[in-house]
Amino acid sequence: MNLGSLKVSNPYLLAPMAGYTDMPFRKICREFGCALTFSELVSVNALCFDNKKTLQYLKRDGIDKPFCIQLFGSEPELFKEAVQRVEDLCECIDINAGCPAPKVIRAKAGAYLLKDTDNFLKIIDAVVKATKKPVSIKMRMGYDAPNSDDLYRAIEDRGVSFITIHGRLKKEYFKGEVDYNHIAHVKELINIPVVANGGIDSFKKLQRVKAITGCEFFMVGQAAIGKPFIFEDFLSKRDTKRDLEFIKSVMLRHLSYLYNFSGKKAISQFRKFFHAYLKGYPNVKKFNNMINRCSDYYEAVEIIEKVGKPT
Repeated sequence: MNLGSLKVSNPYLLAPMAGYTDMPFRKICREFGCALTFSELVSVNALCFDNKKTLQYLKRDGIDKPFCIQLFGSEPELFKEAVQRVEDLCECIDINAGCPAPKVIRAKAGAYLLKDTDNFLKIIDAVVKATKKPVSIKMRMGYDAPNSDDLYRAIEDRGVSFITIHGRLKKEYFKGEVDYNHIAHVKELINIPVVANGGIDSFKKLQRVKAITGCEFFMVGQAAIGKPFIFEDFLSKRDTKRDLEFIKSVMLRHLSYLYNFSGKKAISQFRKFFHAYLKGYPNVKKFNNMINRCSDYYEAVEIIEKVGKPT
């Protein structure tokens, strides 16, 4: 399958998510069949000033290919320099025009670009001219109101390979109904691939989104946290409820990847994943409390192994 000039093995993509889509989590999602991953949001300002923490976002495992680095910022020249620094580390460059976080909006980046479309298009021009790699856009359907048809046409005309549309306005953050009809409209409007994003949390929901939008490609974000096997469900065309022992085996594997990646920091970084993996399973509150107090890798392993067993 082709996303513009980018080849992928299937139509299911993992969304870029700050604080979540690090190398270990992307590796887990790959093992369950995810076809394309994105880095956490990478600041062009931080890249250009050699911020060490930011460089961690660029690391990937050998199976993590194709891999897209997502950049955010507000200055076209910094985007150009950032692209030159990272293009050898990935197969695709993505421009963030969707993040609604207040600190990103204050920096006139992310979804703010949908208000300042002149600058948005200058950024796209700078990125496309700076690299031979495919360029994509991840964007909201609008800031305070839906994006114009002219904006989508202008994006296509600038040589972007594909766009991902989260079917909510900036002001809606991650709540409220996703407007799949807007995504369907854009799919008919332009000739480059459109990736549907927002609220896809099961194979049943995927079928509905596919029917409404007519899209061939789909991006999953929050639904993959604690459920990376959602990609396997999509590929097998069925929704599954995995038993607790299976979940624990995935947790242990994920924790080991994270520990190898981050060392002692892994335990605190894993807590949010721990809670997500066990969400909906009975009698897990005490284990959530235990992991919140834990700071040792081997203790964390023991906590996971005890889940669901008589104490």
